[in-house]
Amino acid sequence: MKTQTSFAALSAPLLWQQISAFRLDDPKAVLPFSRKLAREQRWDQAFTQRAIQEYKRFIYLCCISPGGASPSAIVDKVWHQHLLYTENYWVAFCEQTLGRYIHHHPSSGGLAERKRHEAWQAGTWEQYRRCFGEDPPAAFWLDEKVSFPSSVLATLTRLFRPGLTFLLFFFLLLLFPACNGASPTNLVLFGLLVFWAVKTATSKPGKSSNDTSGSSCSSACGGDSSGCSSGCGGGCGSGCGGCSGS
Repeated sequence: MKTQTSFAALSAPLLWQQISAFRLDDPKAVLPFSRKLAREQRWDQAFTQRAIQEYKRFIYLCCISPGGASPSAIVDKVWHQHLLYTENYWVAFCEQTLGRYIHHHPSSGGLAERKRHEAWQAGTWEQYRRCFGEDPPAAFWLDEKVSFPSSVLATLTRLFRPGLTFLLFFFLLLLFPACNGASPTNLVLFGLLVFWAVKTATSKPGKSSNDTSGSSCSSACGGDSSGCSSGCGGGCGSGCGGCSGS
């Protein structure tokens, strides 16, 4: 499996050398970055180290691509984990290594944004091939999970939720004769089931804390907050706006 890149093939070889050599693991930490990432994502160490390598390639593409770059779901997980290490990310990585800031902001999401994200991702893969001389490895860049736009999910929820609630009430009505005249325990159980059914019918579906759709990022060169910015939605739902040059 190739992980090394010829500096001669890159438009900014010194920048790539600095990114590639950057250490995310603190040797003094009891639980360094890579081990924490592996534990939280349930990856083995070999997969984790390669995911970190692909994350560094993504960051390089963010820096050298005028239109920015879009990460895969795997790369995005590494990126989010790195953002939690604020001093390492913002100071050691962005300021001292990249010479620019790579920000992550929410976007509006939706179907139009998802289509734009897919086109952006295709552009990222093409840029990856030009820079690194190989296809983005499928295990790290091909997202298998398909996300529905929020409007589609809302429509499906409205269609199926009443039907499920009706079936639940129908089931409870079938149970009622068996409970009639039965022990107080059965009657209490029946009452709890009715309460739960009513609660289910009237409650609004919540948004999962793991829902990452509708996020994006922007990057600013040299701390200039007026740098390029881009947004996307769906899928991993993130990317970075790029700034030309190194």
